[in-house]
Amino acid sequence: MKSFLALAVFVAVFCSGNASPTSQNATGLRHRFRRDASVRCCNDGFEDTENHAKVAEVRHECAEELGLSEMSEEELLKDREHLICLVECITKKHELADEHGNLHHDELEKAIHEHFSVAEWKAPLLDGFIKECFDEAEDEHAHHETEEGKCNEEGFQFAYCLWRHFTLACPEEMQDKSERCEGIRSKLVSNEKVSFWNNDIDES
Repeated sequence: MKSFLALAVFVAVFCSGNASPTSQNATGLRHRFRRDASVRCCNDGFEDTENHAKVAEVRHECAEELGLSEMSEEELLKDREHLICLVECITKKHELADEHGNLHHDELEKAIHEHFSVAEWKAPLLDGFIKECFDEAEDEHAHHETEEGKCNEEGFQFAYCLWRHFTLACPEEMQDKSERCEGIRSKLVSNEKVSFWNNDIDES
């Protein structure tokens, strides 16, 4: 269960915005994530599940430890270094990465399968996406080794890659057709990086 929850939060750094209004009323822990700057562009029902509130709890735990809890969701998504450290915290806390932030592939792959195989449209895509994202994250890390005093980018690169693949693979009937999501998909199709920390997720 621990690895399942960690993985849900890990990918949700990209796939989900702040908690639902109901969970926000139920607890004050997430009240500082004030605005929904979600980059979740696939309406497959995750935000209506119990896991969504759990995701927000664990993200908040790491945000508290990193001194990021005063930031709004929008501000957090625009700060690349903070996102990298948030992902590293989540993976290390739940033993999906070693003390240096390097991913444990076997444990992470198992957690991903446990979490995503329940979604009928995602299940057949998992193996290919996981392999490609591990390769991409390792390649990026090999070319940009972690600087002293900085957080390890491997988990961030993997999470971004997985989010990108699932965003593009989302069935058309589940796609968010908002101007922002259409813009994000257009950039991803063109293999452009979506710069969360600049203006790509600003509300129109």
